[in-house]
Amino acid sequence: MTQPERNRLYFKTMVNPLSFAKAGFSAGINQAKDKPPEWEQGASGYGRRFANILGQYSIQRTVTYGLGSALHEDNRYFNSGRQGFWPRTGYALSSGILARHDDGSLHFSISQVGGVAAGAFLARTWLPPSQSSAGAAAVSFGITMANNMGFSVVKEFLPDLGRALAKKHKKPATLGE
Repeated sequence: MTQPERNRLYFKTMVNPLSFAKAGFSAGINQAKDKPPEWEQGASGYGRRFANILGQYSIQRTVTYGLGSALHEDNRYFNSGRQGFWPRTGYALSSGILARHDDGSLHFSISQVGGVAAGAFLARTWLPPSQSSAGAAAVSFGITMANNMGFSVVKEFLPDLGRALAKKHKKPATLGE
C-alpha cells in the first residue's frame, strides 16, 4: 500500500457515513443500557454516548494510521482464498491481529492493536468515574478487538452469501419465453 493510498483510506474512514451510523447504533445500545449511568437518559445522554464512541473511533483510526504508515503495515482485510469453514474462520480471526507488510508477509499488527488500545485507554480521560478505570479500558479494548475479529469473519463469508442469494434469485428460462 502506498502512502497516498493509505492517506485516502484514512480520510475515507474518518468521514464514512457508515461509521456515523455504527456510532449512532452503538450509542443507542449504550443509551438503552444506561451506560454510563452518570450520563443519564434523554438527548443529552445520547449525545455524550455518541460523541464518546466517535472520539474513541477517531483516536483508534488516527493511531492505527500513524503507526501503520511508520511501520508499513496494511490492516485491510483480504479474503483468504482458502477452502473449508475452519481454515477460513481461523484466517479471518487471526487477521484481527495481523497486518501485511510491503513484501506481502503477515506479522503481528502493532498499528491495529496499538490503535484499539489507544482508543480504549485515552477515552478514560473523559469518561465518568464508573468507566474511568484501567479495568474498564481493558474490557473496552477486548470488546473492540473481538468486534474487529467478528467483522473479519463476516467479510470472509459475506461474498459467498451474496453469490448464493444471487444464484437463488436467478430464474431459469422456460420454454416459450
